[in-house]
Amino acid sequence: MGRFKIVRTLAIAALIALAASANAAAWTLKEAAAPYAGQSIRVICDGYSPCLAYQELAKEFEAETGIKVSVEVADLLQVQQQILTDALTGTQIYDAVQIISWSVGVWAAQGFATPIAKFMDDPALRDPGFSADDFVPESRMVTAEYEGTMIGLPYHYLPPYAIYRKDIAGDPAERDAFKAKYGYDLPMTGEKYATVDTWEQWRDIAEFFTRPAGASVAGVAREQPLYGTTAAFKRHLTVLYDYERILYAMGGEILGADGSVKLGSPEALQALQYMLDWRQFSPPSYQEYTWDQQYTDFCAGNLFSTFSWGDTTPFLEIAADCPASAGNIGYFAHPGTHKTIAEGQGWAIPSKAPNPEAGYLFIQWLSSRDVQARCQPMGCVTPRIDVLRMTEWNDYGNLVMHRQIMDNGWLYVRPHPPSLLAIQEIMMEELSAAGADQQDAQTTIDNMVRRIAEAMQ
Repeated sequence: MGRFKIVRTLAIAALIALAASANAAAWTLKEAAAPYAGQSIRVICDGYSPCLAYQELAKEFEAETGIKVSVEVADLLQVQQQILTDALTGTQIYDAVQIISWSVGVWAAQGFATPIAKFMDDPALRDPGFSADDFVPESRMVTAEYEGTMIGLPYHYLPPYAIYRKDIAGDPAERDAFKAKYGYDLPMTGEKYATVDTWEQWRDIAEFFTRPAGASVAGVAREQPLYGTTAAFKRHLTVLYDYERILYAMGGEILGADGSVKLGSPEALQALQYMLDWRQFSPPSYQEYTWDQQYTDFCAGNLFSTFSWGDTTPFLEIAADCPASAGNIGYFAHPGTHKTIAEGQGWAIPSKAPNPEAGYLFIQWLSSRDVQARCQPMGCVTPRIDVLRMTEWNDYGNLVMHRQIMDNGWLYVRPHPPSLLAIQEIMMEELSAAGADQQDAQTTIDNMVRRIAEAMQ
């Protein structure tokens, strides 16, 4: 009798497996999209490499499904302002939107986004080979989850890191001069990947490689000044993200897991003072500086080191556009604890989207293994673990850094209560005021602690 039960159980399991296999084989994008053929969907995203690649890839989706796709491109802050305005007024015109990680709490708590389970639980819409487990879990939590519920899909996996000019760092005369001045070896050896252990070391490096026009750098007289690093203090997302990088890698936090404000810590003050100190090694336009200027100045050969992102670094490796930096970029994780935000943005289907099912099919298709793999040479930065692990990318410095940060447990998951979007605005305002010398570091910290606590009430 026992053997009969075992055989019967195995037979049932086999039938279930066969049925699942048959269903997986039966599902096709073309058939799933058939009810929506002829619809036109609008999508909006940030104007860096993934979004530009998605514009091109959308043509394939259109040909396969008969669904017309318009992918609009704008600055990240403009995207957020537009889609939040649409959500608040109820005049939503987009079917899929890229939401910044800082706004996940608002989109979830206010019901602006349709929980993605509505689509993933529909066998007619969901590709059976597609799963939430495909994504880097920390990135998924930061970009697409709220209180354990997925409100969207990860758009990209974008943990921040730093870059430097490895050709300059590898010059023997520069290395000897650095050791003579600071008493230790320059942490960068001219190899593609480096380790900078402390923030004090990076300060020394930034100071050492700040040179005026006419000075020699690696044996070549400079026509333009060389700056050791960048301090970006415009009232823009850049100032917030740059401060956040330093803060986490110094052991601080903005919010604790329990929602308490942590910016009153010694680490928070130290991080801001450090960032303000960097101004002397930065281009003098730091009050108007954003990541666009970081990109432009590094491309032009005017920076020795700077913060970077996986969606911008590929542009710096294009020889036709950036001859000074292409082939000369070295990579390193932030010093200190090496902790860095599991950043990225997420895809969301607005709750009032005109064509939500077609919008979902598009972002599911973009998130598939095949499309993500083909997208990498186009400048994408995949949130999928299986694609990230592909050996084809072993020479892609940005993706190697993304693996290293993930594999070493350096990813930080930022809490995102609904008030986080207000906190973003508060911190941008206060940090930019400090950069303009309108207030000192301690006053800035005190103001942020007070105002954030009020915003969270």
